Amino acid sequence: MRVLYLTDSLSDLDGVGRYAVRLIRALQEERPQLEARILLARKHRPTSRDVDPRWPVQVALPPDYFFHMSPPKFWASLAAASWRVFAAARGCDLVHAIKDYPHSLAGLIGARMAGVPCIATGHGTYTVQPLVDPRHAERARWCYRRFASLIAVSRFTARRVVEIVGDEDEIARKLHVVPNAVDAAHFAQRVELGRKPWHEHPFTLAIGELKERKGHHLSLAAWLRCAATRPQLHHYVIGKGSDDAYHRSLVELVRASGLQARVHFLGNVDEREKLDLLQRAQAFVHTPVRSSDGGFEGFGLVYLEASAAGVPCLGTLGCGAEDAIEHERTGLLVEPQPAAVEQALARLLDSAELRARLGAGGRVLAQASSWRANAHAVLALYDSARAAAGKS
Repeated sequence: MRVLYLTDSLSDLDGVGRYAVRLIRALQEERPQLEARILLARKHRPTSRDVDPRWPVQVALPPDYFFHMSPPKFWASLAAASWRVFAAARGCDLVHAIKDYPHSLAGLIGARMAGVPCIATGHGTYTVQPLVDPRHAERARWCYRRFASLIAVSRFTARRVVEIVGDEDEIARKLHVVPNAVDAAHFAQRVELGRKPWHEHPFTLAIGELKERKGHHLSLAAWLRCAATRPQLHHYVIGKGSDDAYHRSLVELVRASGLQARVHFLGNVDEREKLDLLQRAQAFVHTPVRSSDGGFEGFGLVYLEASAAGVPCLGTLGCGAEDAIEHERTGLLVEPQPAAVEQALARLLDSAELRARLGAGGRVLAQASSWRANAHAVLALYDSARAAAGKS
């Protein structure tokens, strides 16, 4: 079986990239005869070391802002991308659009031109946003109804889709929840880095791009209040910044508190540094919110990674964290309000016993998760789509 994958990243620096690399590898481990071809969008990020050098990779898809292009540019980009998908899909048995709409729309059109089925993965914000956007909604619904299957990476994301389209819609009937997974052993391995600044003091950790829906403003506000009475505590933030208004507001929030010497914006770090930070953190604090543009966290793969490292998680309700954290077993789930986050964070910081219990529960949860199980479920959808298309 030959499958064409559409993604915007094969990097460890973002969730979609980690999903794409780990899923494809797991699929080939489960079914060694599966051949992968990859069309990549124009996002310049370092390629994961886990990418198999035998995978044919071609940069052929529009950039991230495809959704926001003016109509003339959008239609031109869609036509070009659909044609490239068609050209690459000839000789393939199936197209899997890992990148959300409108890249998945190009995937569907190109697949139909090539006479093969198309499956898509919905990760969260960019799955739901097209369904409510005045310009894209009708076209997105047309697209989703014609996928062989639509994979949602969390029950939360699936619920958001069903809330919009209704549970009797053909889109809802094609939804399949296949939760994100984690390689638990990878995050449990010890690394030797030499001395690093975070080795010198207790700290909490956040991971995520500096954008509103990641909720850094919420976690930072709570952390700053907790830190006022805990003079040894530091906070590290891994994630790409954009030097935009939101990024600058975070820097100003810290500056106004006078605690800028104890808050460290690291930007992107390499995988070994990330592992070391996760394993040494007292708590992983990631508090997504519903952003002003409707964005939300569809799952939060970082929670599973933190759990695999034995770190208790603090997350917020009303997002995919509800799928990734088991309240009072692997972490704490609270309302996305400063007081609630502060209270939960203080509780974690003040109880080594609680942190140890939640960290141990997190390891058990992570060890029960596997990309092998994820791949098994996805392969069943592949086989069903091929059978329905008469390609079994």
